[in-house]
Amino acid sequence: MQKSTHSTGSASQPAGAEALYNNQLHRYLMRQLRNREDASDLAQEAYLRYLQLPDAGAVRKPSGYLFRIAVNLISEWRLRRDRSAVTFDSELADQRSTAWPDARPDMVEQLTSRERLEQVLEQIPQNYRRVLLMNKCEGLSNAQIAAKLNVTPETVVRYLARAVAFARKARWDAEPQG
Repeated sequence: MQKSTHSTGSASQPAGAEALYNNQLHRYLMRQLRNREDASDLAQEAYLRYLQLPDAGAVRKPSGYLFRIAVNLISEWRLRRDRSAVTFDSELADQRSTAWPDARPDMVEQLTSRERLEQVLEQIPQNYRRVLLMNKCEGLSNAQIAAKLNVTPETVVRYLARAVAFARKARWDAEPQG
């Protein structure tokens, strides 16, 4: 590996940090993320955050610190990925539900849809299903649901997201392949 000719902003950077970035850290991230591009991006971000430390020389074990940064980045990455998938799909569902307001399914379609909905709901764990039904059927806000169930509003949001994820998986598994 060639040495960089420009300053990194940290004169106390250990000589082995670059080799660690290129080898062990990247392999670790590949195992965790199973995607070369994401692993490279997170490795680069971890290394950048390490280099931005005001006094990297005060870090007793640079490799451990770098890996801790990477673990935190993985958590942040997964949260963003999971949150963005739910947000995108929810918006798309809202758009599609209002696209054809005059379209009325016939009775057979209504019965089929109701049966399918019941099958999907049965596959959602009870706590998640309860929160989902309170939100969608009873029209309760997250704060109202939290008060009724004696949980935090953040827990309600998490349960709703998980219920939607279970519903999507159940719907996907139930669709006929053709």
